Amino acid sequence: MIINVFSPAWFLMFGIDAILIVVLSIWLRKKTVDQKGRIMTIIGVANCVIWVVYKFLLSRDPEFDFVLALELPLQLCNLNMILLVIAINIRKTGLLNFCFCFGIMGAFLSIMSPDPAFKGITMLNYYRFGYWITHHLLFIQSILLVSSGFYRPRYREVYKSIIILLVMYFGMFFVNLLLRKITGIPVNYLFTFGMPGNTMIEMLYKLLPVYPIYLAPALVAVTPLLYGLVALGRLGKECPDSIHS
Repeated sequence: MIINVFSPAWFLMFGIDAILIVVLSIWLRKKTVDQKGRIMTIIGVANCVIWVVYKFLLSRDPEFDFVLALELPLQLCNLNMILLVIAINIRKTGLLNFCFCFGIMGAFLSIMSPDPAFKGITMLNYYRFGYWITHHLLFIQSILLVSSGFYRPRYREVYKSIIILLVMYFGMFFVNLLLRKITGIPVNYLFTFGMPGNTMIEMLYKLLPVYPIYLAPALVAVTPLLYGLVALGRLGKECPDSIHS
């Protein structure tokens, strides 16, 4: 089956996501918060391992131009995979909220607008199918944080998520500058230097043509979405030992 946005394979993967989320949520809600944490940590570590294996396989793909400096785990979804494991274990509500909101948003946007290198492949293409597995697993994990009853989101945590994002974004701007100086490659993690070919990002740059702050207007649009995700996360029944602020 060929994977393209809105293709049968694309919808099939979302169908599998829905089944896994429902089954795992029902199962996990019967566990204690410590048991939920251990199980979700195992899933999170497994996704990180899958990412490493997938990147190794991608480096062996004869048709893919693999450049190590461009494939480090520094994009939003990669960072979220790592932060999820940390957040589950240190149980800081601000970080849990960030992983819940931006894990869902980041994974969903990557699934909706995949890199061209991962469009039009078959589900049997083991070199590149890891892109889809890791993003769908991140999507599932992020929802499970709340649907399992492990974490109960609060509106007061939204501003912390925004602060974490800003620190991460501007920090990555300087990481990009450093990597560009060392490697001479136009490294662009978190798209602090724009995203050529992306109509929306190019429009934002026209509004505010200064790197890296050109994305500031997007934060205005993102904030209501964060509150919306928290509102959805609060629809379910709270478990007695759920973590919340």
